[in-house]
Amino acid sequence: MSQSASKEHLKQRRRQLQQQRRVRVVTSAWRFVCMSGILAGLAWVIDRPDWTISQAEQIRIEGNQYLSDKTIRSMLAIPYPKLIMELAPEQLRSQLLERAAIPSVKIDRELLPPRLLVQVQDSPPVARIVRSTQAQIFIDERGLQLPISSYRPTVWRSLPTLQLMLPAQGSCPNWTQIYQAVRTSPVAIGAIDCRNPQNLMLQTEVGKVKLGRFGDRSRLNNQMQQLDRLRDWQKHTSSADVELLDLENPDLPKLQLNPIVPKAIKPISD
Repeated sequence: MSQSASKEHLKQRRRQLQQQRRVRVVTSAWRFVCMSGILAGLAWVIDRPDWTISQAEQIRIEGNQYLSDKTIRSMLAIPYPKLIMELAPEQLRSQLLERAAIPSVKIDRELLPPRLLVQVQDSPPVARIVRSTQAQIFIDERGLQLPISSYRPTVWRSLPTLQLMLPAQGSCPNWTQIYQAVRTSPVAIGAIDCRNPQNLMLQTEVGKVKLGRFGDRSRLNNQMQQLDRLRDWQKHTSSADVELLDLENPDLPKLQLNPIVPKAIKPISD
């Protein structure tokens, strides 16, 4: 190959490389323009009013058997209006779990139309709270306290008859464990008195029962078993003489007599 032919080949090669670089530059520029346009379009679409959660009705509630839709929406506490992309489902889920003590919550964003889908598994009220300062407040097994208006109308037809007596301020420590033990009792229980945490009391079909301070679930189960075994205690003494059945020590049950009776405490056996 001659020297002139070699130079011509190098020139052609340089021209090809220059042309390829120009094509890459133009392609990159167009790609940047297209991506910018797409991002700008997305930003415009998302920023439109119809991509905004502006009212509670855009929160769809599913799975709730007891709590009303309005109650669950109010627990989410979303400031309206709010861009749907600014709402974090996991954060809202944690918020609802904390405020409502709901055992299962799933929240998803839906874009067309923009709305939140909230799927829950809720619990029924199990007792009516009795306080000197409140009325018609109910509590579920997990300890959530709500007025009856927070529940669906279908719940109003089957309200629990169990009463939970509480002080004006405060709650019932270990409520979940206490309720789980009490609800399985063969002896019907009408009221749980938690006004004194050191002296848990029950109103039952066989009279007043003293349980004392809550120790643990095992001890409480033992007390419930003793209550069942001693359900016929009234057959062995005059009920008018007895103030309560003392099961504070379930291994040594006693009948506590009324103050007018000289002997205040009478041990009993199975």
